[in-house]
This record gives sequence, C-alpha cells and structure tokens, in this order.
Amino acid sequence: MLPEKPTPKFIALNRVTFGARDSDVAKVSAIGWEAWVDEQLNPPNGDDSLTARALKDATLRITYGERNDSQGTWPAVDEDRPLDTLAMTADELNNIYNDVNRTRTLPQNEINRIAEEVTASTWIRNTQSPFQVREFMTDFWHNHFNISSAKGSLVMFMLPIYDQGVMRKHALGNFTDLVNANARSTAMLFYLDNAVSRATTPNENYARELLELHTMGADAYLGVTTPTGAGAGAVGTKSAGFSDQDILQASRALSGWTVGMGQRISNTRSLPTSGNFVYEPTYHNRNATSFLGVDLASLQPAATSENQTGGIMQGNKVLEIASQHEKTAKFIVTKIARRIFGDNPPKAVIDSAIKTWLDNRQSPEQIKLVMETFLMSNEIMQGTATKVRRPYEKIIAFARATNSRIRPSRLLSTAFAGTKDSVFLWGTPDGWADDNDYWLSTTGLMTQWNTCLTAMANGALSVNLRTESIATTSVAALLDDWISRMVGYQISSAGYAALRTMAAQSTGISTYLGSGTASVQTQENELRRLVALISTSPEFAYR
Repeated sequence: MLPEKPTPKFIALNRVTFGARDSDVAKVSAIGWEAWVDEQLNPPNGDDSLTARALKDATLRITYGERNDSQGTWPAVDEDRPLDTLAMTADELNNIYNDVNRTRTLPQNEINRIAEEVTASTWIRNTQSPFQVREFMTDFWHNHFNISSAKGSLVMFMLPIYDQGVMRKHALGNFTDLVNANARSTAMLFYLDNAVSRATTPNENYARELLELHTMGADAYLGVTTPTGAGAGAVGTKSAGFSDQDILQASRALSGWTVGMGQRISNTRSLPTSGNFVYEPTYHNRNATSFLGVDLASLQPAATSENQTGGIMQGNKVLEIASQHEKTAKFIVTKIARRIFGDNPPKAVIDSAIKTWLDNRQSPEQIKLVMETFLMSNEIMQGTATKVRRPYEKIIAFARATNSRIRPSRLLSTAFAGTKDSVFLWGTPDGWADDNDYWLSTTGLMTQWNTCLTAMANGALSVNLRTESIATTSVAALLDDWISRMVGYQISSAGYAALRTMAAQSTGISTYLGSGTASVQTQENELRRLVALISTSPEFAYR
C-alpha cells in the first residue's frame, strides 16, 4: 500500500538531488541521514569509479565533410568518438581553437564538439554520480554564473576547464575562491566581454553582472549616483549597496584582465597564445579611485614604476569586497534556499545559513558548511514538495528513477532543446528562471512525456524495463511499485485510475504479467509508456 504522503527521507533526498531513487532511500535508512550528509559533503576530488567508467565508455558521433580550399584543409570525419576533450589540458584545448581559427586545419565542428562533450558529461554525472549534492550545487553555480555556448567559439573552447576546474572544483568550497576562479576563466572573460576591456574604454558588462547577478544582487542597487563612499555611512562589505559609480570603478579596476590570444602589445611584445587568463598592464585603466567606499587608488603602482603588474590588486580587492559583502550572503543563501525548499523557503533556515556563510567567509569549506546547515536543519524533512522540476531536471529524475543509462547523442540534445531547458544554452547572464510560474507555463507535459518516451525508444536512455520491473502477476502491484519508485507516495485517484486502465488494457503489460502473447519488444514498449505516463503526473512534477 502506497503511503498518502512521501516519507521525510524521500522529501529530503528529492530536495538536494536530481531525483531520489529507491536505492538512495534504502541507503539513508541503512546508514542514517547524518552519515549520508557527511558522505555527500566530502566527495572525492574526481568522479567515483562507476561514473568515471561511464564517462570513459561514452561516445558521441561527429560528422563533417572534407575541405581543401582557401578556407581550410581537413579530411572528412564520420565516427563515434569518445569524450576525449574532457581530460584535455588548456594547451590541448587551445590547440583545437588554433587549428580551427588560425591554421584552418579543423572545421568549426571540432569546437562545437567541445561544448557537446561537456554537455554529455553533465547528463551522465547528473544521472549516475552517487555524490548528488555536489551535482546539485554544480548545477546551481552553473546557472548562477551562467554562460552560453551560443555566444560562440571563444566561450566554448575552454568549457572543460570551466566546468571541472572552476564549477566542480569550488562547488562546495569557498565563495571568494569561486568568484576569483570564475572572473579569471576564459569562458566568462569572453562571455561578459571583460577580455576586451581596455584602458581607454573599460567594459562595464562584467562589472555590472558581478554585482547584480554574481554577488550582491539587484536588490542592492542604489541608483545612478547614490554615494557609497566616504560620508555615505558604512563602507566595504557593510555598505548599504552599490551604485552605477561603483560599477564604473569596478570596471576600471578589472580592466587589463584578459585572455592571451597573441594580441600585439608593441613592436617588440605580444601576449601569449595560451588561451588562458593574463593580466596586461597596458590594458588597465589607472583611474579607479574607490569601490563601495574602500580606497583602490593606493593599490595602483606609480606611473613611473617599472613593474606595473601590481594593478591587478585593484581587481582582486573588488572581487574580495563583493564576494564577502553582507548583501551577497543574503542574496546567495536565499537563492540556494529557494532551490532547495521552493519559492517560499523557511526564514529561520535562511537566517541560520546566512550566519554560517558570514562566519566562514575565510574558510575553504564555506559553501560546504552552509549546505550542512541546510541539510541538517529540521525543515529539510518537513513540509511537502513545492518546487517544480525544470524540464531538464525532470528528464534526469526520470532516468534515475528507471535506472536508465545516458547514451549521449544529438537526438538527446534536440530533445532537451525542445523543452526549452538545455545545458549551456540559456542566452542571457541571469540564467534560467528559478520560479514555479515560469516552468509551469513554458513547456507542456506532453512535450516532456514525448521526450522521455522518445529518448528510451531511440536509445538515448538505455534501459530494460522488463528487467527493472518487479516480478508480479498483479497490475496494481506493478503500478504501485513504479509509483513508489518515481513519486514516493499515492498520486491522485483520477490519475491512478487512468494509469490502471491503461495498464489493464495493454497486451504488452498483460503478457509481462503472465497472461498474453505479445512480443518481448511490445512488452518493453508498453512498460516504457507506463512509466513515461507516471512522469506526467502532477506529483512527479514537484520535488
């Protein structure tokens, strides 16, 4: 008999994973919630052995034609290729960029391929990794520091480094370290144009998003000319907020932060063609005076100094103040809480987590400790599921509940794109919306149902539901088992009746239950249809 409500463990697991599996519930029951949390917050540096094997075994098809003219020279390619770029060094990734854009011995397809491989690895890790809290937070940070591969090659070609060396590395670490790594990443430098910021024309794009989206939040914006400096009250990490003057000063302080792409600096000097972050003093605007009332001018080397590299300290100071600001604590902790608990998270938990955040601004485990505050709160197992799953989350949760394995393909990419929720393709810096109303109105349940069903049919989700389903002769037992695994509790009586009617009238399911002559493939197809229909239930739509 299915419970009327989900168990506290199921509620908690669903809130901080890509979908609670029956095996996850069993593990928590065996070792206890505290031990599970401790394991989740102390993951290995890399992937576990099974996920690593899945990534190693995965392939993705790449096809392009031969070319031999003034626009480039390369042979035709048509192959299923491993996800080789995931383990490439920055130099190796940069070589691909150079071969496409300088020597023209590779087509643009090879840079697109880099983004496709990181996307495929995200699907696999989100589905299979046992360290789901790290996956949950990596997904959160990717959205918080959103970039879009749609902007082009300069954003895409270092994506493996951005994903693994920035987001995953710092997902449970220190926020200031994360902001610094992000600000220096090739992907972000090109996405928000700080790479092209120059001394004479400091670019404000990154500086504005740093304050409005990455740290203090738009609610901390005080207006165009509201003073935040001397005489305006508290300064630095305790200031009332930021104004356009602070954005301007930040853009000046962060000018000179660029990417080495061989730019010619003088007749005798060029930047390296490394594709990595470099600080170039001649690109740095020397007119930054103060930021949120904190002096920046004293950090700028004198114009007569032979060593001008010290100008980078101005940008470092801006990142330090912004990332450790009290407004930042409230903005980001509240955002994480909304992600975990829903659009109206409990205030007491937020207040407690803000204190943890502020008390641990210098700790290398700051984010981990904040997550521990959330995960060990009484509220984590209370209430009901109120957060709507994004279409991407829903499909990954479906894969996890059915023990499907991701087989990367462009068909799956197309399927995700059809739901308007795909990895690295949200065009604007604000990231996808994290509120129920947006996702309830964006993509219809039929589209998501078709996505799950089609993904199983074309092999993008590899599963044998005849093996996964319980051995029984009862329609009710079969249905209850799948609802228990996918939803965790009773669905509406109308929904249950419709599913039971469908199952009872299915020749494939009747044969699976022992009273029919349908083929093995028909049995599999009908079981797939059944679980896909369960995924359209309102109860599965929330976590």
